[in-house]
Amino acid sequence: MSTTQPANVHQLRIGDFVLTTLLDAQMEASFALPRNIDENEVRRLHAESRRPTPPRITLNAYLLDTGTQKILIDTGLGGLAGDAGPYLLENLQTIGVTPSAIDTVLITHMHPDHVGGLIDADDNAVFPQATVLVPTGELDYWGGEIPEDVSDAQHGQFQAAHRVIAAVGAQMQHLEGTAVLPGITRVPLPGHTPDHSGYRIESGHDRILLWTDIVHMPQIQFPCPDAGVAFDTDVAQARATRHAIMAELAESQELVGGHHLDFPGIGYVVTDGEGYRFLPHVWQPTI
Repeated sequence: MSTTQPANVHQLRIGDFVLTTLLDAQMEASFALPRNIDENEVRRLHAESRRPTPPRITLNAYLLDTGTQKILIDTGLGGLAGDAGPYLLENLQTIGVTPSAIDTVLITHMHPDHVGGLIDADDNAVFPQATVLVPTGELDYWGGEIPEDVSDAQHGQFQAAHRVIAAVGAQMQHLEGTAVLPGITRVPLPGHTPDHSGYRIESGHDRILLWTDIVHMPQIQFPCPDAGVAFDTDVAQARATRHAIMAELAESQELVGGHHLDFPGIGYVVTDGEGYRFLPHVWQPTI
C-alpha cells in the first residue's frame, strides 16, 4: 500500500490569478515551544484539538500564477532540511512548473524554513531565473553580524541566512514600501522577526492575505492569541501584531493563508469568546 498522499498541492482562483498551496514539510514541535501561556494549558488545548502527539507544525509555500508571471512566496526548507521534507520541488513538478519557470520569489522573512528552498544541498541556486525580493529590514538584520546575546537557536538562524545570502545574494533585492507587483501589496507584520511581512493578493473582487508566521500552532494560538513562540524576535511586538491582524480579519472576513496553517493553509478567522477560531476553506475539485 502507498504511504504517501498522491498530491500535496491545492489551487484556488483569486480573480484572474491562481494561488497554489504547496506543502513542503511537517516538522515536529514541543509543548515548550509556545510563550506567554502555561505549558499545562498548551497540553490541554492540544488534547482538545485531537491532533497527533508530539505536535507537528505544517510548512507551506505558495505559488501565484498571474497569467504572465509565476511568483513563489517563500521556499520552504530546501537544502537546510533533514528528514522532515522538503516536497516543494516535487509538488511544483506535479503542477508542471519547473524551477526555471519561477520569475519572482517573495520572501516574508528570513527564517530557515522560509528561505532554505532557495538553495540545494550544495548551495546552488534552485530558482536561477528568479528575482528574489526581501523586505529591507529582514535582509539588513539577518545579513548583518550575529548579535552576541542571541540564543543558540537564533545563532543557527543567522548562520542559515548567511549561507543563503552567500549563495543567492546576487539575485536578491531590497523590498521597501508596500507596493510590490501588480495585485500584490506588502503588509508589515513585525515581531516574529524585525521586518516580518505578509502579502495581500487582489484580483477582481477577490483578495487574500498571506500572513505567513502569525501562528505556528493553530490549535494553541487561535484560542489564545497571547501565545507566541520561542523564536519570536520580539515576543511583545509579535503578540500585539497577532491580536491586531486577527481582529482585523475577523471583522473584514477576508480570506487568509498561512505558512504554518494546516494544509491547504487557507480559510477565515472568526471570533470565539476571548480568542478566535480558524474556519478552513472547503476544498473543491475545480478551480
